[in-house]
Amino acid sequence: MVLLMLAMLAQPVFAGSEGEPRPGNPRGYETDILFDTFGIDQEDIDADINQVFQGCAQRDCIPSIDQPQFLAVGEVDFLDADDLVLAVSLAGKTRAYPVRILDRHEIVNDRFGDLPVAVTYCPLCGSGVAFIRIVNGQETELGVSGLLHNNDLIMYDRLTFSIWQQITGRSLAGPERGASLESVPVTMAAWVDWRRENPDAAVLKPPVDARNYSKNAYGDYASSDRLLFPVNATDARLHVKKVIYGLEIADHSIAVESDWLITQGIWEHDLDGRPLRLEVDQAGGVRGYLAGEPLPVHRMYWFAWYSFHPDTSLIDARNH
Repeated sequence: MVLLMLAMLAQPVFAGSEGEPRPGNPRGYETDILFDTFGIDQEDIDADINQVFQGCAQRDCIPSIDQPQFLAVGEVDFLDADDLVLAVSLAGKTRAYPVRILDRHEIVNDRFGDLPVAVTYCPLCGSGVAFIRIVNGQETELGVSGLLHNNDLIMYDRLTFSIWQQITGRSLAGPERGASLESVPVTMAAWVDWRRENPDAAVLKPPVDARNYSKNAYGDYASSDRLLFPVNATDARLHVKKVIYGLEIADHSIAVESDWLITQGIWEHDLDGRPLRLEVDQAGGVRGYLAGEPLPVHRMYWFAWYSFHPDTSLIDARNH
């Protein structure tokens, strides 16, 4: 799927279940995942169906990691100093999930004690989000649907086969349409800094030979101007791939520009009488607190956050 998606810079047309073209989706697949696999038509989904794109031939085209194994920090020999890792700390355990692995699997169904957690990453949006994988009161696994909206991963749960937007955690369609997954705090940092601060933690082990994860699967995508699929909206205040830290709290949507925040070290704000605080930790990750309680902070590219939060406030060197 990686090589295919990087090649798809044009926007071809895919025939829908009734034989009529569905704009935006690539030709050549026997299965239209949205129609044929999930049975979704326009009235069934909380998105413009013509803006839901297909990135590969079938559901689970990118295989989630469902039985993760881990290495001690000192055993890791396949990461470079500047490689990014996504980190989660829960139930007294701290684990890192290298982006090199997440690029090729996107979802890790893990467990912290009795808490089932899905660690997810969308390479096209640079977005790492972790969710408690409980749907309708029952434990489930999350998988890769093969669909994208605003370039963002659309997941599905293997219990109800509802589909879920990764960035927002909301179900777009299916029995759980309109519901939201509960997210848990994550940080993202360079390997060299994270391992220094977490020498006793665990690191996700590549499920196959580590040499298969030795290169950046997406080349220069992160530094380029290009997007692989159309988005609902863009905003020129920042470069499309500028990294921001996003907060969604009740009716408030806030994006804090990464370079400015790292320079400042701390950003504090009064949000409806409650103290809101973002701080850069010793490993270079960003943590959020609302009234002293940990708060999920979502690191991603500016275009991705803005696509889902067009009314967002932006905090940067010009506006803070």
